[in-house]
Amino acid sequence: MPIKVNKQLLERDSEHLTGELPGEELAEGYRDDLITFSNPLTYDLEVELQGEGILMTGELQISITCQCRRCLKSFEETVEIPDFAALAPLEGEEAITCEGDFADLTPFLREDIYLVLPTNPLCSPNCRGLVKKSAAGVSDSEPPAESGESPWAALDQLKL
Repeated sequence: MPIKVNKQLLERDSEHLTGELPGEELAEGYRDDLITFSNPLTYDLEVELQGEGILMTGELQISITCQCRRCLKSFEETVEIPDFAALAPLEGEEAITCEGDFADLTPFLREDIYLVLPTNPLCSPNCRGLVKKSAAGVSDSEPPAESGESPWAALDQLKL
């Protein structure tokens, strides 16, 4: 269910909108396999008519499910925009979609949420990635035993 506001009512006074937008509707057109909108977007907005557009200010928050880019573990992350502000034009190329007296604010909320999503989600900053097991049963994430030989020794023997 999109977030809509009556333009006729905005001509008289501003409106306060609170509620939730389902995650499936927010994710419309989003193409990233590492992020899932499993929870609804919570919004608390003050909406008013300002010149040739609709001004929206308030807060947006959503809890998303991410897959770590390094180790592929799933984890939850909360994305917040505490100082959300957007001016949706009523005319022109970027004009807000209107059906009769009702203007759909959803695309503007969607766009700003997409901009603050993590581009490389990590379960923790020091995630080492997938742990490989060698034939001896020692994981590759463990530091190698000191052999006294430099890892560059093989390059030193190259004859160029």
